[in-house]
Amino acid sequence: MADQAREKDELKHPPAPSTPNASTHLVGIASMTPHTPTPNTGRTAATNTTTTTTITTTTTISAAALGAAPTAVAPAVPRAVPDPIDFAELPGLPRLRYRILDYKAKLAVVVFLLVLESSLLPISLYYGLVLGTTLRRGIVFAIITSFFGVVTGIEFGLRCIKLIWMGDTYRPRGGTRWSFDFTHWTLSFGYTVMTAILIGASIPHDPLVRPLAIPVSLFFIQVGCQLVWSGCMNRARRPAPFKISSVPKGARVPPLVLTIVEDIVGVDGAGGRKYRDALMARYEASPRFRHMIAQQNWFWAAGALIDSIGTFIVIWTVPEKVAYGVGWGSPLIFVVIWTTITVHWVRLSLRREKELWRAEHPREKQRGSVTQETS
Repeated sequence: MADQAREKDELKHPPAPSTPNASTHLVGIASMTPHTPTPNTGRTAATNTTTTTTITTTTTISAAALGAAPTAVAPAVPRAVPDPIDFAELPGLPRLRYRILDYKAKLAVVVFLLVLESSLLPISLYYGLVLGTTLRRGIVFAIITSFFGVVTGIEFGLRCIKLIWMGDTYRPRGGTRWSFDFTHWTLSFGYTVMTAILIGASIPHDPLVRPLAIPVSLFFIQVGCQLVWSGCMNRARRPAPFKISSVPKGARVPPLVLTIVEDIVGVDGAGGRKYRDALMARYEASPRFRHMIAQQNWFWAAGALIDSIGTFIVIWTVPEKVAYGVGWGSPLIFVVIWTTITVHWVRLSLRREKELWRAEHPREKQRGSVTQETS
């Protein structure tokens, strides 16, 4: 009788079929309703409970073995590492919109020619002709002087054409056809003095070697003094006694490094008026950018004066043949070292500026301001 009752109970409650498919097991568990054992016998209840446990265990193992995704999805956790900096996330920070790498071919050619003209060519011609030939020194320096100013003269002529005939495309803000920019006047004065020294010291039958070695050092002394003057005037918040490129007369004197970057990139680098406006807007909007410009101004002022004055002293204390090489070689070494340091310094400063700006001006503030303007 007990066996017959058990068979009837198993017909009423058959065990679930077992399959190797994990998805079938999952569907079976999801649709399974709680089983209430019948009060027939305790063995029947135990059998049903064991069957349910076996199905659940088999399903769990099969799902884990096949890499089935869990049914519960954990909430997303914000990443600790910030995304790459994008100007869309920097509300209120003007973008310079100039990539120097876009002009790398022209930049490489111009830099090579300037280095060749202002250092390598005079040194190689002097020692090659003096030590390797019997030419009179007057002829040697006549040859050297004839090469000086070729590259700079071409660049200077192109600057004149851009500032005079290209309208407002390359001129500073408020500039006129014949007003040029501050860097143009600085270069005009410097190259006039350098050319006068080279011509005057080459005229005597026995040319004056030491004065012929000082033109580049004198130019760096001039630029260094201008950097110091602009740095002191800016720190004291003194008004400009005259127009300095895009800075009008009566406004606060900017560090000369800012003016040089504005003029060189705006004209020679083909950045144009757009770059001038963007640079001045960035300078006015960002305190950290202003701090970086001031640091670079003093960095280059100190370097230019130390190198040029030191070179000037060495020229007048060592033998003439050594003095000429020092006079034309030392400025090149200084520029290479200072430029390398400046590139890394400016990159780190700009990256830090953007990170802090994004932290201090979150996008939520921008959205709030836009909402207020539209409402």
